[in-house]
Amino acid sequence: MGILHRLYARRAAEVWETETRLLARLGMVRAPVAVQWIVTSACDLHCPHCYSAAGRRAQGELTTVEARTLLVDELVRLGRPTFVCAGGELLLRKDLPGIVRHAVASGLEWAMHTHGLHVPRLRDFFAEYPPSLAAISLDGTEELHDRFRGRAGSFRAALEAVRVLKEAGCREVVLGTTITRANADRVPELLPVVLESGADSWGLHLFAPEARGNERRELFPTPDQLRRVAAFARRKRSVFHVELCNEWGSAGADDWLYRDQPFLCGAGRISCVVTSTGEVVPCTTTDPGESEGNVRQKPLSAIWAEGFRRFRERGHGVASDGLECWLQSRNGNACREHAFGRCRAAGACR
Repeated sequence: MGILHRLYARRAAEVWETETRLLARLGMVRAPVAVQWIVTSACDLHCPHCYSAAGRRAQGELTTVEARTLLVDELVRLGRPTFVCAGGELLLRKDLPGIVRHAVASGLEWAMHTHGLHVPRLRDFFAEYPPSLAAISLDGTEELHDRFRGRAGSFRAALEAVRVLKEAGCREVVLGTTITRANADRVPELLPVVLESGADSWGLHLFAPEARGNERRELFPTPDQLRRVAAFARRKRSVFHVELCNEWGSAGADDWLYRDQPFLCGAGRISCVVTSTGEVVPCTTTDPGESEGNVRQKPLSAIWAEGFRRFRERGHGVASDGLECWLQSRNGNACREHAFGRCRAAGACR
């Protein structure tokens, strides 16, 4: 979710909502800026908010050959968007280094999202093929993070991963904090940790009730917590590069106070997600009803060109509203008015 928005934000001026819809009316489609692959559903943590219900490897995950031919080679045909690898925990997949080597040899830039535990054992690989962007989860100070992630040592491993990746030459390392009702009031405690970590930036995500998170809807922050965290981010941008990620939706004319570029939901417009089993979805959802096709049955380039019409045309409800995060609004969690205030949120990009 957040890593796709950060990559999109670098080229936000090129993807205004009106231009995307005009191209759709003409039967034309802009190449994606980023495509995220859920490398595997396997994970050795058990986070209550996980958007992919990660744990065991899913039955029928893409093979090494399929990942190279049906995904990487198709991204070349799509104009070489950034290849984002996530999970589950991507580094549990033993063939990932070989797939990344093929991607880099094909001219793709790659990025990743990890919990950090396995980064040190792959330091030689990262030194040879450093990602352009690496996002590492950090959900609180040590006690809170380790309890939330269900494994002692997770906090220290995340900070060690920052150091290893910076030494390997990763251009931007982002610490990503998912805001929940459990940690929202303790976010200020993390600022000194982030400042000392060596990370280049700090992304404040927002809990979305997808997959396992759907079973823990009580984790969604209260309206007061949303307002306080947004205000905190706004103040601290003068101290460090902190941004509210895409799950928060648009702050309207005040977007520049919370993020580097104006917000426009990228789902199906400038990015998409390929699940571990090859389904192509707008963003990080495990709902099979949201799939536009499977790369085993139809080329990814064709799915991108022919699918996602509901995101590129008016009249399709939450999918057509680029000012709300699609993941949040599809779950009834549109929250930008609580975070930013009704007047500011209403003044966005129209």
